[in-house]
Amino acid sequence: MDAGDAQELTSWSPTEHLCGVVVHPLKARSADALAAVRRATRRRGWPEPVVLETTRDSPGTDQVAELLARGVDRVVAVGGDGTVREVAAALSHSGAAVDRVALGVVPTGTANLWSRTIGLHGEALDAVVELAVDGPVRDSDLAWLTLTRADGSTRSFDVAVVAGVGMDAEAFATTGERAKERVGWAAYFAALARRAVGDPVTVRLGLDSRPGGPEPVRTVLVGNCRVLPLGLPLMPSASMTDGRLDVLVVAPRTIVGWLGVAAGVLTRRRDRWTGMRTHRSRHVVIDVDEPTAVHVDGDPVGDAVRLELGVRPGAVLVRSRAEPRDTESEVRRLLDGPERDLAALADALHHGHSWSSDHARELLVRDAFLGLTGGDLTRFKSLLSAGPDHRDLEHLVFDVVQDEGVRADILDHVAAQAALVKVPDLHVLSDIDDTLRCALHDDRYPRGTVYPGVVALYRALDAGHAADPESPGDLTFVTARPMDPAGLIEQHTRRGLRELGLPPHSVLSGTFAGLRNHDSMAGAKIENFRHFRALMPETQVVFVGDSGQGDVEVGRRMLAEDPDAVRLVLIHDVVDTPARERAALRSEGIVVVDTPVGAALEAYAVNLVSAAGLASVADAAERDLARIQWESPEQASATTALLERDIAAARESHAPPGPAHDGAPRHRRHP
Repeated sequence: MDAGDAQELTSWSPTEHLCGVVVHPLKARSADALAAVRRATRRRGWPEPVVLETTRDSPGTDQVAELLARGVDRVVAVGGDGTVREVAAALSHSGAAVDRVALGVVPTGTANLWSRTIGLHGEALDAVVELAVDGPVRDSDLAWLTLTRADGSTRSFDVAVVAGVGMDAEAFATTGERAKERVGWAAYFAALARRAVGDPVTVRLGLDSRPGGPEPVRTVLVGNCRVLPLGLPLMPSASMTDGRLDVLVVAPRTIVGWLGVAAGVLTRRRDRWTGMRTHRSRHVVIDVDEPTAVHVDGDPVGDAVRLELGVRPGAVLVRSRAEPRDTESEVRRLLDGPERDLAALADALHHGHSWSSDHARELLVRDAFLGLTGGDLTRFKSLLSAGPDHRDLEHLVFDVVQDEGVRADILDHVAAQAALVKVPDLHVLSDIDDTLRCALHDDRYPRGTVYPGVVALYRALDAGHAADPESPGDLTFVTARPMDPAGLIEQHTRRGLRELGLPPHSVLSGTFAGLRNHDSMAGAKIENFRHFRALMPETQVVFVGDSGQGDVEVGRRMLAEDPDAVRLVLIHDVVDTPARERAALRSEGIVVVDTPVGAALEAYAVNLVSAAGLASVADAAERDLARIQWESPEQASATTALLERDIAAARESHAPPGPAHDGAPRHRRHP
């Protein structure tokens, strides 16, 4: 660097900063990330960043040394976990610069475990770059690893996130760059799946100078890797700021044992039945009975017979978001305040990302409920139900709270407050498949069609009898779709509902066992109904289902268990229910209809939908009908006739009508 370059690099004011970037140029998203870094520095009026690219022979260490020599006061790593490791390690060994130059990360790799662990993954690119160039600074731990080969030679590595020995390292070694480019992190999971059948390796695990005996394992992971892709928790208690390493031993005894491993990952449980266990230690020694594959942050580093690992507390300054919300303190403050901000209280509970069933958190949830009464309690429950993900009202009371005594305290308080309600609100419980949209048994519509007028029907029921028509959470979808422990299936369901213009709603999911047959599906929905009634006893219910998957039996059992609360059971017919059977069901209080407009007519007949609500359903059905792309003229003709019949009946209903029809069959199937 000549004198002119030096003058140019040091001519800005003290309020400006020179940013150095180490970028892996072959990563697909690196060019966009680099452009975003340049935009961020220009917005601040800083000089253009100094950009150095990595190479196979120079993966980051030399670049950091050059950047520091050129006077940068902040460094950004753009690349995958390997690039992050090289840059972080180089900064940690940089002498005085380690206390004044912080590392920012813009992840463009495949798994991006570092960014997931510190909470950056999933953010928009510009938001991540803002944190990387100018975010809050905190200390972060790194780890070190010394390998001993079979020939007695040794080699040392820095570790940013995790090191592993066993089948996971074998999977990393056999996953090619082309596969990673084509399918991303899924390539790693595919490689792991191919190794589910295989022989264990025998290891001896020493923790903080405490030797262990021999044991067969499939893999041992050491580090601070909190989450995997998809948000799956690998080491839930891992922290990059606690001066410790988490150790995860994976040792299923049989092929079937991998189901326990999967369940353990999803549920965060680490015990014998899951085939996994965890330890926390500052110093770890792993002796292996034969040369076995090892990886560092996903990069294969060869075979070894001994691994020694330790932690370097506060080894490097990193830029990340501010400390996570202290939701416990936030909930306490909101409960103790002179005015109750119910929305803020519900939001604090929704955003407790590490909710577990430990007793302190159970008591916190209990105190939140017991601190509210009357209408405040009802609205608070509705806000929880209408939350953004599966951590809703039912999740808090029936999943977070595992202590039956604590749960009884909550439900007893809910019941006592419900007894004081004089005008019960109306709540809609609805199935999804073949009730909201054509999905399984209904061939009258193209598959995936949202039934004409059904969204307006939910809105009319929500508003027509509501004590507060604007109250959130008066619509709940009760589905047999299973709830996995991480909530991924329910999140998929919620995403599918989000774009339909529905009023605020919640989802009650089933179980995998509930998918065996129609009876088990009905049982899963009834269990959800019982949970709902325990949580919202101050409401009355309309149940909307279909005739294809046991919903008739669901409605029958709802009426038998809680006849005073169940105001109406509406069954959308998708299997040509005969007239005699329709009449018999009506005598039980179960009303079979052909269209959402027919359902609105039935609700209007018992004063659950207003005249304006009925008209809105008819109007919406007419609009929705015009948008359908039919599969055949016969399908269009038969189904349109049904809708036009019910729309005409709704238009003629100026006075409260009797039942929309007398039980005669509503349609014939088209050929």
